[in-house]
Amino acid sequence: MTGTKAFNYFLFPHMTLSVNDFRNLGIFLPRLNVLEITRQASLPQWAKGRFSGWPVLRGEELSTVLSSCIEGYRAFAQVHGGPGGVLGFLSQMLDEIDEPRYKIQEEIRGKCPPKLEPAQKKTIQAALFLEIARELDEKELEIESSYARLNAIELEFPDILGIEDDRSESAETNLTPPLAPDTNGLLYMLPRRIETWFQMLSLQPIEGMPIFVSRFPEVVEEMLEMIRSGCEQEKKEFSTATYVLGSIPRMDGLGRKQFQTLMEAPGMPELLSCCHSELEDFIKRAAGGENTAELQGESRSPQSAFEKLCQKCDVPEGDKVSLVGTLVENVSLSDIAGFLGASHRFEAGPWLPVFLSIVSGR
Repeated sequence: MTGTKAFNYFLFPHMTLSVNDFRNLGIFLPRLNVLEITRQASLPQWAKGRFSGWPVLRGEELSTVLSSCIEGYRAFAQVHGGPGGVLGFLSQMLDEIDEPRYKIQEEIRGKCPPKLEPAQKKTIQAALFLEIARELDEKELEIESSYARLNAIELEFPDILGIEDDRSESAETNLTPPLAPDTNGLLYMLPRRIETWFQMLSLQPIEGMPIFVSRFPEVVEEMLEMIRSGCEQEKKEFSTATYVLGSIPRMDGLGRKQFQTLMEAPGMPELLSCCHSELEDFIKRAAGGENTAELQGESRSPQSAFEKLCQKCDVPEGDKVSLVGTLVENVSLSDIAGFLGASHRFEAGPWLPVFLSIVSGR
């Protein structure tokens, strides 16, 4: 495996993220692919050229059928949102997307054909699940963005109201704690998200080695549990190794222009390139099966590169986020695809599976 293009980084198993999550990944990773089914991936403007969509459906027939199904569900959700609104109804639809409701409703509406080949039906149901999950995630992120705006306004209240900096202790105690969104929705039905995501990814051939990247460490934990279960059934040995590959300050407090200025600051592109080179060199060694004890020492190389990057960043010290790599030993990507029931197996040679995740507070 030679050259940086030998790696394909995939956002896993989501198809959208918050602005801050994309920023963190934009610093940690040289590239990132986001699955596209019926709509183009929603990517930040500053990352164009490095972040890109990865279409998984090729063929007008399936795309047309799927688009029709999704539009029917979207319209149905708008009308029948109920007490929980569209957000609650989307969650309910994820629970009920399989037969018989899926088949009965869509055949009655005429949105989906009554007869499909088993493989086509599996693909349509997986794609429909992921698209509805994306709609649900987008609604959750809208709420998260609203909380952030409200918290920013609250911080400005003292100036707006003319309250001095030495306001009384009693006045301070009247301030409410910062509003925070519940991110559980982004992890809703996680095992099913993982299975359907792998199903869609497996539809198209992948050149080089896929690296699976998640915003949430819970995703990797769930993924490992699913692999462990598959290994037990197949009587395969299961073992993993985890490495902290670098840490950076959280970018939540930066405005759009501030972040862009940071990324374009003199010397920053060269520092980012060095970080990414060290990261990919480590991944190459890890995926190639290098000794675990030696890898622990070599993980200091990307860590040091990111430390130098942080020294350049004019970002207030505070909470940090870390990039954590998890290596699955003694199991191939083809094995994992089989455990998850994917339609096709991955051809990644002798390379071991690598999962990356963003972890807060390290």
